[in-house]
Amino acid sequence: MIKDKKLQVAEIVSGERYENCTFLATPEKFKVSDVSFNDCTFEQTDLSSGEWLDCTFERMNFANYHFEKSLFYRDHFNTCNLLGTDFSDNNWKDSSFDDCRVDYANFSESKFTKCTAQASSFKETYFRYVEFKSGFVTKDCDFDAASFIGSKLKKVDLSKSEFEVLEVLPEDLDGLIINQFQASALVGVLGVVVK
Repeated sequence: MIKDKKLQVAEIVSGERYENCTFLATPEKFKVSDVSFNDCTFEQTDLSSGEWLDCTFERMNFANYHFEKSLFYRDHFNTCNLLGTDFSDNNWKDSSFDDCRVDYANFSESKFTKCTAQASSFKETYFRYVEFKSGFVTKDCDFDAASFIGSKLKKVDLSKSEFEVLEVLPEDLDGLIINQFQASALVGVLGVVVK
């Protein structure tokens, strides 16, 4: 374990665990593999076009950071602040969010394959024009006012999460998994009037 150090991103070692470290800015694209970050800070808020493979992020603050056009494969975010983070045009595979604040984040035009979320908040988060492959399963999450415009929601499971309003198009709802109490929130999207 490496603790309390200031390091260049290029100095990150595969298989290592970093705790309370600060990573300095880098102008280069980078690839990080098999690393655990715990309470660390990245001075550079634009981490676009990076590759994050088999990484664990614990108690990290990436609020308002930029990760556009990045790859996240088999990564786990635990108790992270991802408020307003830009994850647009990303490719996500076998990754998870647990106990994270992801409100106002942007995942638009991304691809999700076998990803999960648990006990996290996604209020007013953009999932616009996202391709969900093999579903997206959530539990105990808050998706209130999240936007799924242009995203086919087949096998997306929100049934064990909550929302009062979702921004969706009727043609994208086919195969969305919800519970009986959530159905009333989507009736209006289908043009049904309930008296």
